[in-house]
Amino acid sequence: MKRFAFALCLAAGPAVAQPTDFTTPEGAAFIHQSLGPTMLSFQNQGEIDRIYFSNLLAWRCGTASIMYGLNDEPPTTLFPAEPCYREFREPNVLQHIGEPGFPFFLDVPKESAQKVTIRVIYEDGKMAEFVSERAKNLIP
Repeated sequence: MKRFAFALCLAAGPAVAQPTDFTTPEGAAFIHQSLGPTMLSFQNQGEIDRIYFSNLLAWRCGTASIMYGLNDEPPTTLFPAEPCYREFREPNVLQHIGEPGFPFFLDVPKESAQKVTIRVIYEDGKMAEFVSERAKNLIP
């Protein structure tokens, strides 16, 4: 997943110097800007929709908090994320994904969330918001 995201950044990134340490707030912000509205994925699971936060969580190093809001709600609901494991070669690795306290998806009633607004607060205090639409990010 990391290699794909990095390749995407190189192809779509702005003509400014690209960060090389993606565990920093600047590096995380660069990746998040590259992912933008494709940060989340939506999948219909019968009577529910599952909203995957896995792309965002894979690039969580450099973030202090991640919040979301469904449809027109403000993004104030905290989405818990594992810490960044800076002591390891792959600091963004998800060691506890899916365990209690560390979800990687959100289940909602089918078609009840047409969009999700994500607010990311970075470790340096800067903030960014992204909107992912169900219609544009539906996966099989």
